Amino acid sequence: MSHDGLRRSLGLAQYFSLSFGGIVGVGWIVLLGQWLEAGGPLGAIIGFALGGAMMGLIGLCYAEAGSMYPVSGGEMAYGYAAFGPPAGFAIGWALLLMFISATSYICLSMAWIVDVMVPGLQGPVLYTIGGGTVRAGSLAVAAATLAVFAVINLRGIRSAGRFQDVFTYGKIAIALVFLGAGLVGGSTANLTPLFQDAGGRTPTGSILATLAIVPWFFGGFNIIPQTMEERSPETPLRLVGLVTVATILAAAAFYCLAILSASMSMPWRELVALDLPAASAFRVAFGSTLLERLVLVTGLFGVATVGNSVLLCATRVLFAMGRAGMAPAWFGSTHPRTGATDHSLAAVVALASAGLLAGREGIGPIVAVGAACLALAYFATSAAVLRLRRTDASRPRPYRIPLGGLIAPAATLGSLGLVGAALYGPLAAGGGGLPGEWLVLGLWTVAGIATWRLSARMRSAIPETERRRQLLGE
Repeated sequence: MSHDGLRRSLGLAQYFSLSFGGIVGVGWIVLLGQWLEAGGPLGAIIGFALGGAMMGLIGLCYAEAGSMYPVSGGEMAYGYAAFGPPAGFAIGWALLLMFISATSYICLSMAWIVDVMVPGLQGPVLYTIGGGTVRAGSLAVAAATLAVFAVINLRGIRSAGRFQDVFTYGKIAIALVFLGAGLVGGSTANLTPLFQDAGGRTPTGSILATLAIVPWFFGGFNIIPQTMEERSPETPLRLVGLVTVATILAAAAFYCLAILSASMSMPWRELVALDLPAASAFRVAFGSTLLERLVLVTGLFGVATVGNSVLLCATRVLFAMGRAGMAPAWFGSTHPRTGATDHSLAAVVALASAGLLAGREGIGPIVAVGAACLALAYFATSAAVLRLRRTDASRPRPYRIPLGGLIAPAATLGSLGLVGAALYGPLAAGGGGLPGEWLVLGLWTVAGIATWRLSARMRSAIPETERRRQLLGE
């Protein structure tokens, strides 16, 4: 058991399933059409390959930081250690927005897939928002999905780990079937034009348009640093770091194969007009409802693994903030029997429930906001590793980045570029005017500043040495 009641039971297999399952979820099914519209087949593949390579460098920084500070809170703890309490709070605040948004996004995606698999289940229209309708049946499915994730997490980390193992490895096995069908039975002629050329967009512009959303679709690997405090005593820190990088590269390969397989199955300009194109492509091109159903089942498995991961991450961030005095201490409690972060779980579920009211039309903006928050967390972690190598060089590092003098600066600059791309993407897509995503980020920032100032007395009640013990395990 950790110093604050968290159970220590995760091994390497669970870390792989938590990370890979957290990265590869349902986004490639729900948003494949948007990827192709942004970059075309080759532009999207290059964008995800470049993004995967950059994320690999960032993952190396996470591996070193996580081995230095194997505690809940992840990026927030690293930012606190390197830059002080305000930076730690700011990173934790951004992560909260990202993980809570991601929880809503996943539950809405589940409702979308069920709508396609079971026509007529959507039910009557409740209201319209953002040009789309929210139906009673779809909202009920999204809410039920969130409730299932909450129950799994309330039972503790061992339950969440077992759940993740079953659905991640099952998802990989099923995906191999339809990915192979597209690659073997499709045609390279369907890939032309290789890049999106609508509106005079250049190949470079196509790749950059894809890179703007890449941070979001690699986000799940940072469940590993969030759960390092729940590592079993037999699991070496160094190998956990290697698993972090391995899952990023495996996810990049999966995304590229999914784009290629679906785009080869039929002309991609026709593909993007279909509902859930990653699944519909196989029905239209091969006349196979079985392959279509396999894709959708994989999507359901993906919803399960990502939803479990992001809800777990959100609760660990809020839990770490609560026990360190950066949020009310009520959030820093654990269930005496299961070790679940019960109070923070209740708060996260309540906030994610509000996000469900946006309906399907809220998925795109959620992705854009989450990508910006994630990119900021990547930048903070890479910069923290770079700084700590100078300010705390003697601290033990069970995993140390090879060529760290080159890789850590490259990861820092690359993640800063991802921040810029994530902020620029909504502006470019909006065609002028203030993007709604910027407005959400601005309001969340204002709320964070207010929270920081109002919690000054609460923070001062905890000596800094005790805060370091709570956040960093010292």
